[in-house]
Amino acid sequence: MRRLITRRNTGICVTGLLVVAMAVLGTVQSVGASRSAAADLALLRHLTLTASTASTAPAVPSPSLSATPSPSPTATPAPSSSASTPPTMTPDAVVTAVPAPPAPDPHAPPPVSARPAYSQQDIEAILTAAADADGVDPGWLISTAECESNLSAYAYNPSGPFDGVLQFLPSTFAAHGGTDIWDPTQQAQIAARMFAAGESGEWPVCSRR
Repeated sequence: MRRLITRRNTGICVTGLLVVAMAVLGTVQSVGASRSAAADLALLRHLTLTASTASTAPAVPSPSLSATPSPSPTATPAPSSSASTPPTMTPDAVVTAVPAPPAPDPHAPPPVSARPAYSQQDIEAILTAAADADGVDPGWLISTAECESNLSAYAYNPSGPFDGVLQFLPSTFAAHGGTDIWDPTQQAQIAARMFAAGESGEWPVCSRR
């Protein structure tokens, strides 16, 4: 159907062109009678061919103007503070070793709050009673104790260690039946027995007369 309509339109256009060509030919004949019939016929053919070509040529679409999209703005990221600021170096923490408290000395005297108090008069009375019980001169035992500890029931010399009013070695005191080396009564009794038995040499310096 579309082809039939196209051919009919083409025929109409050609007919119109022929009419225009004949009119032009009449005008040309009136202006110049000297033109030959052959030239008029050639012109007519040329016009007919031109009209035929124009009617059958496909229409060239005119270029449409399309709007070119403008580029959208791109946000530029702001420089981060971490990139511009150098990291802060923190010095290593200094660890100070705390020394462990020393272990308590088993031979040290008991704390003041845990021991009875003895005056020098008390110590002299204890030494005198022990010397009398074993037949030993009390003055000899008292002078030995004064030299060793200045009559202090809790005198302590860590070099031995030497403990108590008569500065017994713990081993010697235990070997003679002692149980509480800080008890001045036990020390006086053991020393009096040793003096009576001829063992005053255990105090080589202080037992000299």
